[in-house]
Amino acid sequence: MANLAAIQELVNGPRNLVLKLDIEGDGSGEIVNGALVEVGALNCTEVRLDRVQGTVDGFDINLTWDGTTTAPLFNIPGSKDSRISEDWTKTGGLINPKVANYTGDVSMNTTGLELGEKASLQFHFVKKHYEAPR
Repeated sequence: MANLAAIQELVNGPRNLVLKLDIEGDGSGEIVNGALVEVGALNCTEVRLDRVQGTVDGFDINLTWDGTTTAPLFNIPGSKDSRISEDWTKTGGLINPKVANYTGDVSMNTTGLELGEKASLQFHFVKKHYEAPR
C-alpha cells in the first residue's frame, strides 16, 4: 500500500490557484518527488506561492521547484501537532528562481513520514502567464 496524498483544487481561476493537500502515512516510507503543481495542466507558465496554512503531525514536507536540478521552495517542519500559517503576499510571494531547464512545476518530498502521521494544508498560488514577444 502507498501513502495517501490527496490534492484537491479548491480554486482554479484565471489568476488564483488554491490547493488542499491531505497526507496520511501508511508506514511504507517517504513521498519522493510527488507532484503538487503541474503548470502544463493549468494553462500557465509558472506559479508563485503566496500563502500556506494548516497542520502537519510529526514529519517534514519539503517543497521544491522542478528543473534539471531542483531548487528549494519552502520547508514545512512538522513536530507533533504542528500548525503553520505563512503569508508572503506583502513581499510578492515566493517565486521560482528558474534553475536550468525549469518547468514551473512544484514537487514535494517528505522526511520522517511514518504510519498514522497526517498533514492537512492549503496552498495559495498565483498563476503567471507569459506571451512570446511579437
